[in-house]
Amino acid sequence: MKSKKFLGESNKTLISELQKDGRIKYTALAKKFGVTPAATKERVERLIDKKIIKVSALIDPQNILPTSAIVGIEADPEEVNILVRRLRNCPLLFHMTKTSGNHNFILSIATESIAQMEDFLNKQIRSEPGIRHIEVNISNMTIIPEYSQLRITPNPKQNEIAPCGIRRGETDQCINCPALISKEE
Repeated sequence: MKSKKFLGESNKTLISELQKDGRIKYTALAKKFGVTPAATKERVERLIDKKIIKVSALIDPQNILPTSAIVGIEADPEEVNILVRRLRNCPLLFHMTKTSGNHNFILSIATESIAQMEDFLNKQIRSEPGIRHIEVNISNMTIIPEYSQLRITPNPKQNEIAPCGIRRGETDQCINCPALISKEE
């Protein structure tokens, strides 16, 4: 598959600098490139507008949800589509992809504990009728990336429905769902 977006060397270098420090000032970037801060800002905004980059806060998962795993799932194609729709916004997932090979769906999850992970897997994955096989590879240390895009739910006590559609207090609610319960509870 050919890439839809070609990045020139200057854009690659700019993105590399932003990946090292997303808070770097335009003046510092401009000095590195020998251009004005305004030109640098314009280039960054163009990359954002073209959806090549997105500015966001990344989190060290091991400081918040220290137990992570890669989950390979073999399921009926329609079941994969159902899981994608239901789990797309789950705060425990930080990577989801349809694949070919032994598994046709791969999830990367981060949880507080093995018990929370097991509960999620049992209630959200294993309970589904179209699941043929799942393989869970628990991580003992993430090397790359050091920081990930984890979803943080502000004021979870105010939510009555989790992103997966389960209501607070239902029997199939995952234990300690970050979208429904806060650390203070």
